[in-house]
Amino acid sequence: MTLIKILAVDLGASSGRVMQAIYDGERLQLSEVHRFKNEAVTVNDGLYWNILHLFNEIKTGIKKASRDQIPIQSISVDTWGVDYAYLDKNGDLLYQPHCYRDNRMGRYEDEFYKLVDKQTLFTETGVQPATYNTILQLYADIKEKPELIEVADHVLFMPDLINYLLSGVLVNEYTIASTSGLLNSQTQTWSSSLFARLGLPEKWFSKVSKGGTVLRSLSPRIAQNLKIEPFDVIAGAGHDTAAAVLAVPYVDEQPTVFISCGTWSLVGMENQTVLTSLEALNAGLTNEGCFDGGIRLLKNTTGLWIIQELQRDWQLQGEEIGFAEMVVLAREVKDNRSFINPNAAIFASPGDMEEKVKDYCRMSGQIVPETKGEVVRTVLESLALAYHQTVEQLEELTGKEIARIQMVGGGIQNELLCQLTANFARKPVITGPIEASALGNVLSQLLTLGIVQSREEAQNLIRQSELLKSYSVEDLDDVETSQQFFKSLVEKGE
Repeated sequence: MTLIKILAVDLGASSGRVMQAIYDGERLQLSEVHRFKNEAVTVNDGLYWNILHLFNEIKTGIKKASRDQIPIQSISVDTWGVDYAYLDKNGDLLYQPHCYRDNRMGRYEDEFYKLVDKQTLFTETGVQPATYNTILQLYADIKEKPELIEVADHVLFMPDLINYLLSGVLVNEYTIASTSGLLNSQTQTWSSSLFARLGLPEKWFSKVSKGGTVLRSLSPRIAQNLKIEPFDVIAGAGHDTAAAVLAVPYVDEQPTVFISCGTWSLVGMENQTVLTSLEALNAGLTNEGCFDGGIRLLKNTTGLWIIQELQRDWQLQGEEIGFAEMVVLAREVKDNRSFINPNAAIFASPGDMEEKVKDYCRMSGQIVPETKGEVVRTVLESLALAYHQTVEQLEELTGKEIARIQMVGGGIQNELLCQLTANFARKPVITGPIEASALGNVLSQLLTLGIVQSREEAQNLIRQSELLKSYSVEDLDDVETSQQFFKSLVEKGE
């Protein structure tokens, strides 16, 4: 068949990429075309994303991707969740989008939860209450800028905004909307009751688009500016985790937990129903949308953030220790008996991470890891135990016995973490692909265009295109003791 080129814009909170996939009818060949920084900008009244800078970098990536003889078929965008921008009645950007790390929400949080308490909010939306959620951001906006109610005409989430800048078409895509805390958990449409209770205009949002939509060809003005032929702009899997989950190559239909593993880890399973019990709320679980309209029941937990911070600290001290060397050092430790709760507040902020790990162990009455290998081993085993705890919660709350774990994302390059996850969760682990978000973005486009006909065909395509690896459960002593001790740390809030 004729080669097909698909572009995927994959935006993270610190960097962005334009990726291209070449499809030959049997396999996908993915490559990075252009990488760029994404840094929030502090100004007098808050923290903002520089969307025009990002859009210009995306245009640069499109231009680079157009230089060979293979025509571009389509493009789509995936990003982190919750952030958004306002457009006026002329379709113009009112101001740069706020960053979810902005502190304005804290000024209105107490007032917000007096209008709608956390359990009611979770029952209505299925989304775990959090200060950075879109719904609280919007409430803070109208308190500080009440004129927005009259001036703003539309709200677009970040991938919707970039798709709009590329095509001129306004749409609110389902997977990214599902992170907002604005959708009714049962109908998967905007929650009119919440809009009314909070004084938010429902007119800001359009009908939710599911399952992929071809918006329009690339804007003629942009095509002319870049001197390229136009191609389709698609609202695909707009949320990066939804894209990553779409790329999970499930081996069969047995209940399977996915872990999208990077700086942060998303641990969950695909579900056909929303789970909004008090137990789910207390467990920290959230319900987000899948590309096909299903549900991702998951927990956002710490991933390799602590490891990355350890490396950064050591680098500042003049010691260049790569991630591979850190794993080698950790493998040499055979008798680790110290653990941390990687989700404890002490580890959320950057800096002095080695001392934070040691202080945590000291304060909780444990042996303090001394060498770098011991510190890394402590962190990796604790991450695996945190994954195990979430797997247990998912089994208990869904009533399903999990058969295996499938891990995707950059974190799977840490093979020791993958093996420890199998050992502590007592479940076999399958890893791959590494570039799950970008590949899921591509798959959402192929499915929308009808080039790939089904989810099963999409999974087969990933298996044919990407290297997968299996980890069996090793027979180790004291696994249950470690599980129980870690559980006690979490329950005591240590």
